[in-house]
Amino acid sequence: MRKSYILLALLAAAGLSSCNDWLDVTPRSQVDSSELFQTEDGFKQALNGVYIKLGQSTLYGKNASMYVPEMLARMWTVPARSSATLTDYSLANFDFTDSGVESLNSSLFSEYYNAINQLNDVLENLSTQRNVQFSYNNDKLIEGEALGLRAFLHLEALRLWGPVPEEATGNESTIPYVTSVTNDVGQLQSKTWNEVVTSIERDLTDAENILKDYDPVTYANMDSLNNLSLAKSYYLGKGTMPKDEWQTLRLGRFNYYAVLAAKARLYHWTGNTGEAVNYARRVVDSERISLCTQTSLVSSRSLTLYPEHIFGIENVNLLDIIQDNFDSSDAAFTQNSTRVEEAYEGSANPTDLRYTTNKYWREKSYTDGNTINLFTKFIGNDDYDSDKRVPLIRLAEMYLILIEDLSLAEAKPYFSTYRLTRGLREDLEESSLVDETARLDRLEKEYRKEFYGEGQMFAFYKKHNYQRYTWPSAFTVPEGGYVLPKPDGQINFE
Repeated sequence: MRKSYILLALLAAAGLSSCNDWLDVTPRSQVDSSELFQTEDGFKQALNGVYIKLGQSTLYGKNASMYVPEMLARMWTVPARSSATLTDYSLANFDFTDSGVESLNSSLFSEYYNAINQLNDVLENLSTQRNVQFSYNNDKLIEGEALGLRAFLHLEALRLWGPVPEEATGNESTIPYVTSVTNDVGQLQSKTWNEVVTSIERDLTDAENILKDYDPVTYANMDSLNNLSLAKSYYLGKGTMPKDEWQTLRLGRFNYYAVLAAKARLYHWTGNTGEAVNYARRVVDSERISLCTQTSLVSSRSLTLYPEHIFGIENVNLLDIIQDNFDSSDAAFTQNSTRVEEAYEGSANPTDLRYTTNKYWREKSYTDGNTINLFTKFIGNDDYDSDKRVPLIRLAEMYLILIEDLSLAEAKPYFSTYRLTRGLREDLEESSLVDETARLDRLEKEYRKEFYGEGQMFAFYKKHNYQRYTWPSAFTVPEGGYVLPKPDGQINFE
């Protein structure tokens, strides 16, 4: 079967911030896979095409991060019902029958599985194109990344379209788990909870076993991997910097630590607290990535806290996609300043680096008389330019998993470390972790502050099966609301 591999030519040159030679391979809007996978550069281009896709507005450039899950978590001000705002209003009220929400939901589902389909195309061709000569073990790196990313995207789909974890039964139908390229909609039959969880775990384990031996993040200095000007200045004991620049900028690719972190997320989601702690600790204890502080935030000039990204996407056109959603007189992604102060516990934690004056939030008046409370994490402000990145896994999540899944006594040192980097009150630890009720209340507050705009709050609510939100105002989650409906007929890959 002849397959076409869709690439966005204009984005292909902009999808990564380095100017690698392999990006110069004849850019085309559509490349036949029988031609594309004849060379190492073709495989690189194909995998990079998936990363580019993830950064588009239809996935993590907007819809899968700051839009759909954040509106479901009511992180943004819910608009009054009108023809212009009907989709946002309906989404925030869990009305999945609204035509705009149906279209948005169907598109998001399609985009996830199209990305997975592209990964399967890469993996299938890796196993069959034996005549391609790869340098520096890049075939292993491509395979490990593709397997890990395939598992990650299925886990993301499970968190949206799958059941509430505490209510899931082993034989319950959940989502498709797709491991081969297909144009046949009949191949997209939903698998059971046990089948999907086992498949995610298997792919992540395979990726872990490959990348532990071949990923430069396991031995090369992280600063040099993410700043090519430092590449010749740093190395660790195992070896020097990769000779192929394609192997750098690892925080924008599904690296070894992203695999470990995804395993921690998987086990945390499914209630396997022992393994969740194991993998979260492996990431934290590696000391390869550090929590951001006020000092490192300033030095990195990254409001998305790039130095603690384990995995994220970059899109040089991100501002073109999202600017009007955040910075306009009718911005959809905003929140009342009083509610923001409540969320960040402003009066109790005035030094919280995520809430200090004019950093992540500031009010702006427009010529039409409207005043909007701008959220600047992704668009930048007067002091910080947008870094055009959206984090998908950050080190902070690993700390919060440990704080939740360890015993109260064992969790306290991790909470102490975490809160100090964020500038939280010195006496917060003891009052926040006195019992399980207090711990969950504290975790809710920290997830809200930490991941504002990143799409994680809805997953927190779903994981704990909250029946009612209390912020920014009281809202009862409709029965079955946490399970997004799979589109009719699911997806036909064209």
